[in-house]
Amino acid sequence: MADRTTLEEKRLLVLWRLSWPAIMEQLLSMLVSYADTAMVGALGSDATAAVSVVSSSIWTVGGILAGIGVGYSVQVANAVGARDDRKARRVIRQGALAVMVVGLLVLTVMQLLASFIPRWLGADQVVYPLAVSYLRWVTLGLPFSTALAVFSAILRCTGDTKTPLVLNGLANVVNIIFNFFLIYPTRQWRGITIPGAGLGVAGAAMGTAASVALAGCLIVRHTFFRRGHSVSLGPDEDYRPDREIIKNAVVLGVPYIGERLTVNLGQILMTGLVAHVGTVALAANHIAVTIEGICYLPAFGVSFAATALVGQSVGAGSRESARSYGALSGWLGLWMSVGTGALLFLLAPWLAAIFTPDGAVVTETVKVLRIVAFAEPCFGLSIVLSGALRGANDVRFPMVCSLGSMWGVRIVAANVLVHRFHWGLEAVWTAMSLDLILRGVLCALRWRSRRWERLAGLEKSS
Repeated sequence: MADRTTLEEKRLLVLWRLSWPAIMEQLLSMLVSYADTAMVGALGSDATAAVSVVSSSIWTVGGILAGIGVGYSVQVANAVGARDDRKARRVIRQGALAVMVVGLLVLTVMQLLASFIPRWLGADQVVYPLAVSYLRWVTLGLPFSTALAVFSAILRCTGDTKTPLVLNGLANVVNIIFNFFLIYPTRQWRGITIPGAGLGVAGAAMGTAASVALAGCLIVRHTFFRRGHSVSLGPDEDYRPDREIIKNAVVLGVPYIGERLTVNLGQILMTGLVAHVGTVALAANHIAVTIEGICYLPAFGVSFAATALVGQSVGAGSRESARSYGALSGWLGLWMSVGTGALLFLLAPWLAAIFTPDGAVVTETVKVLRIVAFAEPCFGLSIVLSGALRGANDVRFPMVCSLGSMWGVRIVAANVLVHRFHWGLEAVWTAMSLDLILRGVLCALRWRSRRWERLAGLEKSS
């Protein structure tokens, strides 16, 4: 019994060692969104609404990029667990090809659609030109975002969670500096003239794109030229397409992309519903989404570690290890989300006031944050266990779960509450909370059922 306890403690330490840099990375990444929201919020509710109305489309693209990362990183984790360094390097090379192709493709598509998306999402005449400008500038960084998403996922699955942390931290600092000089006009502060471009919303987008470009270039350099690592790459290796690896990446990545698209397309519909309620509701919704994000980002950090460790256990053929890492990560994500949900409820007024001076927007933001605070533990559990299931090659269940809860619960309930009962923004967030609770319950039941063991090929393993 003592040996078993010691083994579980060691695994918990390994899980935490991989989780904390990923958690810090997620928190630092959120600072980009926080900085943009707070700095743009000082320009007024129209500027905030402009960023809000296109955010869901940017999240949709981010989901596609993350899916590409899942497709290749899970294969890397399996290869590392099996101690097959040659296979790991081959997968990483194929990931590099995907970065080049997908990065240019999403850039082209988003630039072509930039003038249409804000109108489709219901932006009014004042908000529309600001939203178009923001979208055109911020999507210039998409090729670099692709590199950052794919190579960060791959590095985590080799056990390197610190490099993405460092690079995302650098991107945050650069973003804030660019925002400071690009958003606001030249002004005086205590007798000092501070230069500024006065570009407003467009300046925030430029700062974000520039910071992502820097981080993307650095992560490419690190992935290809780091020394002393068993899966380091070099420019003289074979980069021809490998059908087997690409096929496996599609099998692993497409369900994740489907999951994210399901959620994000639902969020786009929710944004349109919120826009129907009014500009104040739209601004409050964007600020609330930004603030709420800090609650579940620690769970995403644990999820990345769960994918890596469960994936490596699958590669090593250890069913017991995979079960243990999945269960430990689930409990860690749950209790961390209990804490962040409680803080969200208590600090909602103070957090809302940081992002806008508009009293009406603050009031609406506080209401919805206190509604969703009760759903955060279940949401955190669903995020972590979804990561563990992906590491075990059970990539379809999280997609089906998200599809059912988003479209069967959130969309239906929100529309009924808004159109039939004439609720305001609270309707959208009440429906969202029901959705998040259901996801947590379903993911917990899936992990306990152990059906994922068959998909991972571990039914007969030790």
